Amino acid sequence: MIQRIFSEGLDLALEKGLKSFYLLNGQDVLLVLESKDKIIATAHQYGFDEKIEIVINNETKWDDLADQLQSTGLFSSKQIIILNFPDNPTTTHQKQLTSLLELAHPDVLFILHFPKLTKVMEKQPWLSIIENNGIQIQCQTPDITKLPTWLKHRAKSMQLQLDQGTIDLLCYSYEGNLLALKQTLQLLQLQYPNQIITPLKAKEVIAQSAQYTPFQWIDALLQGKVTRAAHILNHLKNEETQPVVLVRIIQKELMILLEITRSPMVVNSNEPLFNRNLRVEFDRLKVWQNRRPIYQSAVQRLTYRKLYQQIQALAELEKQIKQEFSDEIWASIEHLGLLFT
Repeated sequence: MIQRIFSEGLDLALEKGLKSFYLLNGQDVLLVLESKDKIIATAHQYGFDEKIEIVINNETKWDDLADQLQSTGLFSSKQIIILNFPDNPTTTHQKQLTSLLELAHPDVLFILHFPKLTKVMEKQPWLSIIENNGIQIQCQTPDITKLPTWLKHRAKSMQLQLDQGTIDLLCYSYEGNLLALKQTLQLLQLQYPNQIITPLKAKEVIAQSAQYTPFQWIDALLQGKVTRAAHILNHLKNEETQPVVLVRIIQKELMILLEITRSPMVVNSNEPLFNRNLRVEFDRLKVWQNRRPIYQSAVQRLTYRKLYQQIQALAELEKQIKQEFSDEIWASIEHLGLLFT
């Protein structure tokens, strides 16, 4: 099995020597760029002085790449080949990659970037080629539960002294936007060297640059975190997210809640949701393990009456969106969110 590390562990891994293959898994812009830069800088120290970077698509000339690998000679350069794959690489892409990696030799170093790495992809032949002399680097954006740890690690590496209140403020302001968070840390480093940075000092350089997705909004609702959900919803509104997108997502989540809480007996509408068969229903609906606690939180909190109120409010909201568009729609969406408490 290929060695797996988080992006913050790459420095230590590179200190131990250079591998032939580096597999970057994730879509965070900052973590992917920094990981590439660190690998390339280390490779230069080992004499790799030529870099080829390609975005893989249906027009990729794999034969040219293969010729490039095989054209070795006395004066040939040691090459770094960076292949950036799309979100959903085709079977043909992966077969071509397997053929290319079979031509690998000591004078070439591969950096492979896959935004997503599925279970099916992990069973492809190309992965077995790289596992003995490769490292997989996780480059996913840390979620709100992991962001404080990431921030503390980054601050320590920059010799920044942040108190806990500042850490909480930075996480709140820059969740989902590590690039902006890094820039803010650099400004704090310049303005407050060798000082403990309090929230008051941090506020002077903070711009509200957090980036959120509709999925983070629905997760906050399911967990009953109304303040966080309202904060995310405000960002989505400012980013001109289409309300119909939010309607479709919440519609799907309510249907899942109905499915997993089906009771074998008649229940009173004021009763809490039926929760004795959750594991079986999760397996039947193929709910990911990391999302199950989020649904469980909603199930423990809601009643059937509340769930029916949400469905009714959703129907009214969809009718409102189809008939007219105004800022009142956003107020209706926020009201719908309150029904999750």
